[in-house]
Amino acid sequence: MDKVPEASMPKVDKLKTFIKEEALVGIYNDVFPCTAEQFFNLLLKDDSKFTSMYRSVRKDTNLVMGQWHTAEKYDGQVREITFRSLCNSPMCPPDIAMTEWQHVVLSPDKKHLVFETVQQAHDVPFGSYFEVHCKWSLETTNGSSCALDIRVGAHFKKWCVMQSKIKSGAVNEYKKEVDVMLDVARSYIKSYTSDDDNDKVSSSPVMPLEN
Repeated sequence: MDKVPEASMPKVDKLKTFIKEEALVGIYNDVFPCTAEQFFNLLLKDDSKFTSMYRSVRKDTNLVMGQWHTAEKYDGQVREITFRSLCNSPMCPPDIAMTEWQHVVLSPDKKHLVFETVQQAHDVPFGSYFEVHCKWSLETTNGSSCALDIRVGAHFKKWCVMQSKIKSGAVNEYKKEVDVMLDVARSYIKSYTSDDDNDKVSSSPVMPLEN
């Protein structure tokens, strides 16, 4: 793909932010066993089975995944997924409908990746009052690993009396999700890279996600 001239590229300051950074708190910061480019190619691309595998491990159901596509409001690409998730709270039904909007930007040199999500629960008390925002930031450190930072928080669209409890609950619940997600991701990546597929990973075409 021809390089887009700088003059024709959208200016970052004119694009909307996908998540509310001020709502986030750090929950994970460590080395992860793949590069930023491999993370996108193996775990996030449209043909990846990772999300289906992860949702299956969590016993989520009715997963429907949209395709990555460009959006005028944001840099990079966006997609939408929906599913039903088990809920252990006595205030909720046994399973709840979820919508997750995802946003990804891979730097031109493919060494930096930002993956952001906004989750909306549809069947929980005060569910329409808030969204769970999350940001994954990856920076390739060598040929087989990257520095991974994960931050999460509840963004309230309007005030409610349960706000403090919902905030802490959202963070604690997402910490548990991340533990499972990272375990599944490590296994998924290992199944590719341990089968002499390093060349396949590095040469796999990457979607154009220009800033």
